[in-house]
Amino acid sequence: MQYDKLYIRPYGSNSTYQEFPYAIAGVNTLPEHDVGANDVDLDSYTNTAGYTIRNRVRHDVASLSFNVPTMTGDELHKLHQRTTNVWLDCKFFYEPSWGFVSKKMYRSGTIKYHKYYVHPTDPSKNIYTNITFDFVEE
Repeated sequence: MQYDKLYIRPYGSNSTYQEFPYAIAGVNTLPEHDVGANDVDLDSYTNTAGYTIRNRVRHDVASLSFNVPTMTGDELHKLHQRTTNVWLDCKFFYEPSWGFVSKKMYRSGTIKYHKYYVHPTDPSKNIYTNITFDFVEE
């Protein structure tokens, strides 16, 4: 597997991992993205002395934040179809583990984009810019 790729399959499936499809300027590639390794606390609080008391239950919870410069209407439609209301088994190189990991992830509910061009009769030919979305580990 290549280090600069994200591979996905439906969660719980035994099917082969497939490269997450992006076509940017006609080239199938993974866009630049930010990776987060977050802690998850359960019932943390601040005591009367002003100190935060943590109850860390997990660490290095992965998130992948994407900002795609341009997509066609067809590409944006496929992104919605592949990532809405599904769990994804994502395989990628994760620096905290310094190796490839498989993570159960979902696409966050927010996708933002700018409608740059709206085709008068065929929405698959629309052009969208500044598309942002996140994948978050369960």
